[in-house]
Amino acid sequence: MRSSTKVVWLGYASIAFAFIWGVGIVPAIVARRMAAANLPSATQSRELSDLRGGRLLATIGLGLNILVIVMLIWIQISTRIL
Repeated sequence: MRSSTKVVWLGYASIAFAFIWGVGIVPAIVARRMAAANLPSATQSRELSDLRGGRLLATIGLGLNILVIVMLIWIQISTRIL
């Protein structure tokens, strides 16, 4: 499997796993790092668009994961105080 395809799948996984206690943060970070490492060496336009799209998906997944983790922390804090 090409690295650009892996970045896209990791981006999708980060979004899907965001709703399971925020565990999608790992694929999001890995996808962003892979995209940044492979972006300068992309030669074909399809590969370049896959890397950009995968990085966008990973960024969205990272944001969702952070939101889920913040909500979990907020729930824990609010139930302890009340």
